Amino acid sequence: MKKSCLLVGFFGILLGAVAVAQKRTVPQSADSLVQFLTTSPKDTLYLQALADYAWKKVDASEYKAADSLAKVLLTLAQQLKNKKGAFDSYDLRGRSAYVQGKYSEALDFYKKTLQLTKSSSLGASSQQRALTNVGMILHLMGNNEEGLKYVLESIKIFERERLPKLSGSSPYDIAAAIYHLQGKNEVALKYFQQSLEIKTKEKNYRGLAVTNNRIGSLLAEQKEYQRALSYLQKADSYAQQANYEAIMVDIAINLSSVYRDLNKPKEDLAALKKGEESAKKLHLTHQLGAIYGNLGQYYQSQKQFEKAEMYLKDALSIFKEIGSLEYQGYIYQALREMFVEKGDYKQAYENQQVAQKLSDSLFSQQQKARMDELSMKFETERKEQQIKLLQKESELQSQQNRLWLIGGGLALLLALVSIVFVINRAKYRRLRESLQLRNKIAADLHDEIGSTLSSISLLSGLTQKQLAANQPQKAEQMVGKISEDARQMLESMDDIVWTINPRNDSMQHLFTRLREYAKPLAESKEITLDFATDAQVESLSLPLQVRQNVYLIVKEALNNAFKYAQASQINVEFRRQNDEWNVAVIDNGVGFDVEAVNTRNGLKNMKKRAEEIGGTLLIMSQEGQKSEVKLQFNL
Repeated sequence: MKKSCLLVGFFGILLGAVAVAQKRTVPQSADSLVQFLTTSPKDTLYLQALADYAWKKVDASEYKAADSLAKVLLTLAQQLKNKKGAFDSYDLRGRSAYVQGKYSEALDFYKKTLQLTKSSSLGASSQQRALTNVGMILHLMGNNEEGLKYVLESIKIFERERLPKLSGSSPYDIAAAIYHLQGKNEVALKYFQQSLEIKTKEKNYRGLAVTNNRIGSLLAEQKEYQRALSYLQKADSYAQQANYEAIMVDIAINLSSVYRDLNKPKEDLAALKKGEESAKKLHLTHQLGAIYGNLGQYYQSQKQFEKAEMYLKDALSIFKEIGSLEYQGYIYQALREMFVEKGDYKQAYENQQVAQKLSDSLFSQQQKARMDELSMKFETERKEQQIKLLQKESELQSQQNRLWLIGGGLALLLALVSIVFVINRAKYRRLRESLQLRNKIAADLHDEIGSTLSSISLLSGLTQKQLAANQPQKAEQMVGKISEDARQMLESMDDIVWTINPRNDSMQHLFTRLREYAKPLAESKEITLDFATDAQVESLSLPLQVRQNVYLIVKEALNNAFKYAQASQINVEFRRQNDEWNVAVIDNGVGFDVEAVNTRNGLKNMKKRAEEIGGTLLIMSQEGQKSEVKLQFNL
């Protein structure tokens, strides 16, 4: 009897403890959280309440307080061996650094959250959040290729695991922003629309404000100003519903641009001043830089060039400080346009050159091709996941219903889906090859011709200014430079057009082209030029990329020999040795120190082109002896 009473008493105590535990829940308001943290034991619920309170500090732009709370959270989480608390601590500090424009610091914290998700069982939702945050910061720092990899992986996890909601920032929005930077606006809009569908379903008003704002910005760039205004007004409405003041700054920036294009200067300036006030209040460094950039363009439109230059340089200073290459490029381009309008072509030209270098560093030709490949790989893997899901569903249904007719129908359906998938994958592969070729041609035209035309335009303006200032000698030098640039541009365009013509895919056409280029140069310098080839080489058909790179490597080698070798004889040899092809340019000139010229851009470009076709470039020379440039590659 005593034993029975003891058991009843024990269970009574246990049930009472459970009831108390069930009553302990983390409150919502800031004041209640403070009371909870003051009276509660330091357990798992305490860590959750501490994290929630720190997030409220981030939302209120009290970043120092948020960082201090996050540090306390990490210490307690480590003591309790609570991985979720450690994740929340790093996530908080990453967000705090991000909104202050400290991207490198934010990236370090977000990478720690990703490491935690890989080394512990925090779940797919935490991993999806960490991947998105890392991708977002890489994108903001200008590393778009790497950023895209992370956000596409985040989307893959969200769709594969069928997560009930997106955690943190939307990877769809970030992927759309990166595709938009590539000029792939249709792909960008597709991802934005997917993001809107998810956020509408979740009733995520903050998220809806963000995505509608981004769509409005994209449409404004496409000059669809009325549609852009509609999306931006929706964004503003959602932001007010969610009391999301930070996004209101971004919306103000985009509204400013649309008002400017609709020729509404009063609304433009009002939006910018409102945005500037909020950005300063919330310490939003990146957004403040964008506000200054827009204020510079506003004052330029009003012909107030001193104010315009002041605001643009303030914006540039901010973007240099936070390390945003993309936005530095925008500001240099804006400065270039302002100086052109002002008539200061020298400074316009200098800003154009810097903007061009930043653009090249953000998106090289190879980077674009790799991003296309990454995108197509992601889409293919997504299709494969859908096939696997169909197979799993088929297996479950066949277990529940053993009727052969239904089982056979499902098997037939799966077979049809598989056939369609195989066909689609082949289409994706062909599309990827087409995209890579298109991007290559576009990049060549952009790099070789676009920048030259910009330079010619600026130099022409500078020439007019020098003529007006009665400086004919300087003007004559500029005219010479324009003539040289124009000649090089025409030569480059001719090379590009010749390269992409499929009728020129034989080695014989390549020989003819090189002879046409080299013969006049050789005759003008009284140099004997000899081409030697094997019969089997002349009939060889070359892929476009190989043809282009071989041609440009040999052309550069010939050009260097004509300029510097002081030779009387130059031989060009094309030979086959087993499975290897050898192309050599040999001269009997004065030679050079290979190590001393190895850093020249011409030689660097030749080696880079050789690597693109899987080949090697050998340069053999000594001072006072003959020189040989040899390309080896396999097909």
